[in-house]
Amino acid sequence: MSLLEKAKLRGTSDSVSVKDAYGKLVIVCLAGTGLTLIFNFGLLLGIFQVASKQPPTLVQLSNGDSINVIPIDSTERTDQGILTFLNDIFTLTFTWSGTMPDPKNPGQFLVDSGVDINGEDGQRIGKVPTTVWSASLGMELNFRNAFLRQIAELIPQSVFTQKTQVAFVPVSFSTPKQVSPGRWKVRLISNLLFFKDLRQVSEVVPYNVDIYVRSVVPPNPVLVNQLSDQSKSSSATLAQQVAEIRQAALEIDSIVPYRREDLK
Repeated sequence: MSLLEKAKLRGTSDSVSVKDAYGKLVIVCLAGTGLTLIFNFGLLLGIFQVASKQPPTLVQLSNGDSINVIPIDSTERTDQGILTFLNDIFTLTFTWSGTMPDPKNPGQFLVDSGVDINGEDGQRIGKVPTTVWSASLGMELNFRNAFLRQIAELIPQSVFTQKTQVAFVPVSFSTPKQVSPGRWKVRLISNLLFFKDLRQVSEVVPYNVDIYVRSVVPPNPVLVNQLSDQSKSSSATLAQQVAEIRQAALEIDSIVPYRREDLK
């Protein structure tokens, strides 16, 4: 092979090598550009997701503290809110001690003389502990009246002489099941423990019911604060009791007993 032919062959080889190098460089650049675009797209998507989220809602309490709240529909309530409300109401309703907290001396107790309950004819049929009457403010009006009459007929009058005491012992509350917009059903399994003369338990009465609870308009917190600052007149005290019981924006509209077979 002549020197001229060798030179041509070497030039051709060098040209191919340069083309391969440029090709690889272009591929690397394109791959880098693609990765950059993917990264920027992911970053942009994350920014849009953050921007689309509702900002945290702050509510300032009357004492000046601010808390985060979750916005929900006006008829919706959280499961925990419903269960806390029911536990508080039923504990007040079925814990009978013959005493009541002294509103003027926190931590002290007074003898509870009870609240008289009248029948549909206006005649007195008995009385219920003050705590029962207060708890009933968390019930729908017509149901409340019928419920108080039932309690007045069933409660031992020895409760008011402190010879009998009753303790409410919840076993379980089921998860609230929505039966219609703004209305839920909760199954309660519990026991009522009866004590005689402050001694050991004399009787255990199962209390198992289906509770129907619904959302209502909550009381105006400004008015509640105004009532707290007013003199302790009977009207102001009653209105404040109603507001405190109903601050969960819930009320019980039905309680249906069920048999043990229904537990299966």
